[in-house]
Amino acid sequence: MLRAERVTLWEQCSVLQRDLPEEQAGTGELLYVAITQAAESQMNYYLILVLGLTWVAIVVVSWLGWQLLRQSGRLLLRLEALEERLNELEFGEDDDHTNRFSNRSLAKSKIKRDGLKAGTPAPDFQLPRLDGRGDLGLSDLRGRRVLLVFSSPHCGPCSTLAPELEKFHREHPEVEVVMISKGEPKENRAKVKEHGLTFPIVLQQQWEISRRYAMFATPIAYLIDEQGIITHDVAVGTDAIQSLLVAASRPEFEAAIG
Repeated sequence: MLRAERVTLWEQCSVLQRDLPEEQAGTGELLYVAITQAAESQMNYYLILVLGLTWVAIVVVSWLGWQLLRQSGRLLLRLEALEERLNELEFGEDDDHTNRFSNRSLAKSKIKRDGLKAGTPAPDFQLPRLDGRGDLGLSDLRGRRVLLVFSSPHCGPCSTLAPELEKFHREHPEVEVVMISKGEPKENRAKVKEHGLTFPIVLQQQWEISRRYAMFATPIAYLIDEQGIITHDVAVGTDAIQSLLVAASRPEFEAAIG
């Protein structure tokens, strides 16, 4: 109850008390106390009601938020299941579900891929550069020899090979080294920083360019001449790629099946 209202009520009760007989003295004070307590009880009731409604609102909002999170989780699970199914269509079923992705190999692929052969025109591509300097395509390098390497930031042998590629790039500027990687830009930039790579790196989303080059594996490499023709069979693994580096560094760049 407000202070002004209490004063008014007290004045009214005082007037009432003066009009009462002497034997009923104090009735006005009792009436004032009773009315004040009743008013305070009513205010407490409203306060409790407001607090109760506030808690109900909090519970309702929390429940709605939980339902939204559950729905989002279900949607993510469905997307993951769809992605797994698409990968199964590409790579087949794996006997061990928990190792479905880590143990994936060409032997599991329903599409038989053994790489492109020497003498095959290298498929063109246009992919975004990791350094953000636009797109880079194989056709942009026509007239130059190209060492095209397929890599991945989660590939151990790729990390072993990276310093050798950077060394080759610095010692043989006549050969354009281009790496096609996959995965998140952030993790690829970390690898670039770790190994101090300065040659162009472009990113494919999944395996779309690997499909064109007929092999789903890393690391692999192709040597391509000035006319865009693959000069050697695909080099698979670090040893084969290092042999390809030796072939590319020869003064005479022979097109040989290797």
